[in-house]
Amino acid sequence: MTPEVDELYEESLGCLEAWNLDQAEQCLRKVIELDPEHARAHNKLGVVFARRNDLRQAEECFSQAVALDPNLATAYSNLGNIYAERDWIDRAKSAYERALALDPGNPTATHNLGVLYRKSGDIGRGINLMKQANKSERHRFRDETRRSPEGKRMMRIGWAVVIAIGLALFYLLNK
Repeated sequence: MTPEVDELYEESLGCLEAWNLDQAEQCLRKVIELDPEHARAHNKLGVVFARRNDLRQAEECFSQAVALDPNLATAYSNLGNIYAERDWIDRAKSAYERALALDPGNPTATHNLGVLYRKSGDIGRGINLMKQANKSERHRFRDETRRSPEGKRMMRIGWAVVIAIGLALFYLLNK
């Protein structure tokens, strides 16, 4: 990948986050034009189409992403969403299970698989999966926070506040 491709891809992610779908599509199409085998770009282009409720094109993009990178768990999870939307329950379960085989504990795939089980009448298994997804999401968020420079800074500030409060209480109690 070139710096230009990386830049365009990052720009597309920002556009997607802001729900600027036209701009995101434009950036992603440029990425794919420059690097036709960019599986993540195909996957995100599928997200653009899914948000527009164009399930056929979304499915094509997610399938292309999987064909280019059979280890891209998010593409399988996204395919599962398309299949679930179409009420293709067995295909959706299979796609979510594949996503989980590639990325164990993936909170989105775990949650969505839980929803499918709940809808199909296996309420206990569905709720367990949804609880597991919630726990996994909390762990991933905590881990990401600990690794990021901003997260580390906030943890240091938090500990400094706790120590300051502890010292103040110690001082007041021993006065």
